[in-house]
Amino acid sequence: MIAAYLPHDMATLLTGVAAATCLTAAPAFRCRQSILIVQLAAGMFFAAHYLCLGLNGGALANILGSVQTAAAIFASRSTAMHKLGYGLIALMVIFALVLWQGPITLLSICAMAFIALGRMQTDERLLRVLVIAGGIFWVLYDFIGEAWIALVADIGALAVGIAVLTALTIRIRIEWRPSALPAL
Repeated sequence: MIAAYLPHDMATLLTGVAAATCLTAAPAFRCRQSILIVQLAAGMFFAAHYLCLGLNGGALANILGSVQTAAAIFASRSTAMHKLGYGLIALMVIFALVLWQGPITLLSICAMAFIALGRMQTDERLLRVLVIAGGIFWVLYDFIGEAWIALVADIGALAVGIAVLTALTIRIRIEWRPSALPAL
């Protein structure tokens, strides 16, 4: 029964599985650099996956997102990359409007804008919060576009991202105390 929802051509299936694996794993990494590198891989695989599905808006968003991720990786070391990273966010919005495919395109714009803004943050928690916000829009996009592998990946990434953010924010201390000795 699950096979009915999976793509029947190998390219769509493999790019979707690779993208899903990278996207779900990205939030589990501890440092910004590692998160961004795995997001870069996920973005490239998703661009190919969405092209295979005929969802040009999502593909374009991921191509631009991949370029923006590469700029974000080097943004803390270079003013030019920092400016490029923010400039690409505006370019994403413009291209999405030019290639408008209806209201579903608005979801991809919101998703990539939040995630792209997150990538530019040096504060790891703010990066995670903005990526989670963008992930919510990708879940809606994938559901409407019937991109089932991407939907599972986005739900997985949201779950991992929320769990890691919660673990970073809430500290629980468990102590073991030996029971008191009985009085004689």
